[in-house]
Amino acid sequence: MKLGVRAIRYIHTSKVADYSYLPAGSSFTLNSFLQGELATLPFTPETADITEKWNYGADGKHSEFTLAAAIRAGKDTYRPLLQELTGRKYIFEIELISGEKYVVGSLEFPPTFTWADSISGISSSSFSFQIDLKSVHGVLLDAPTA
Repeated sequence: MKLGVRAIRYIHTSKVADYSYLPAGSSFTLNSFLQGELATLPFTPETADITEKWNYGADGKHSEFTLAAAIRAGKDTYRPLLQELTGRKYIFEIELISGEKYVVGSLEFPPTFTWADSISGISSSSFSFQIDLKSVHGVLLDAPTA
């Protein structure tokens, strides 16, 4: 199986119907819950890392998901987009090179989006960003329609 992230898409929670009732690890068709189009978040593919960890603590069983990536080109173009995603409620769809699609977040558990502007020496400049989710549902799978 090929590894890596092919695409990161997002949509504001105001354009998504509730699917919080689905059990952890469910597969469903995200498009059937959308009232708008997913937009694409540009990134440099080789910089994307995904981690999902399941824990059991005082609050019970929960998932901690993180996607970290960077944008190395077109920084002036993408600063307003990163500012828009920060502190607002969005659902993210992460498409892997293998074709699998992860749905990150729900109306009940929206993920957080953070970013930083990094300049290293005189030759490297990039935005790094992170999508974090802590939920009892974990990441859901977006199953293609038949």
